[in-house]
Amino acid sequence: MKKYLIGTLAVVLAIGAVAFTAPSKKANTYVQFVGNPATLTDVQDQTQWEQAVGTPSCDLVNRKACRIQIDDSKLITNPGGPLLPKVLDAAKVTSISAAHNVDNTFYVPTALNGTPGTYTIANKN
Repeated sequence: MKKYLIGTLAVVLAIGAVAFTAPSKKANTYVQFVGNPATLTDVQDQTQWEQAVGTPSCDLVNRKACRIQIDDSKLITNPGGPLLPKVLDAAKVTSISAAHNVDNTFYVPTALNGTPGTYTIANKN
């Protein structure tokens, strides 16, 4: 009887420990713009934003689309093939709002629409 009581208590404690663990934190990644910043449709195209290794560098002038930091669960396999960098998932990032930059020459993203969660846009390239 004592063995069953200890075994039952161990199972209850294990279930309780699992039920009250904190959810895992989502990993953030960077996507960098690889299209033509003078073309509005390129800046708004999710496939023109490819996953970067590390943090893409952007200069200090707010002129061109450069990078977005976003939860990596918002990325999918590149339509060009699995060996290419991942791109933004159009089912989750349904659209990218963009506007002319300060020089009125290039376009820069201003907001992501859909279910992007937390993100940071840097338009300094």
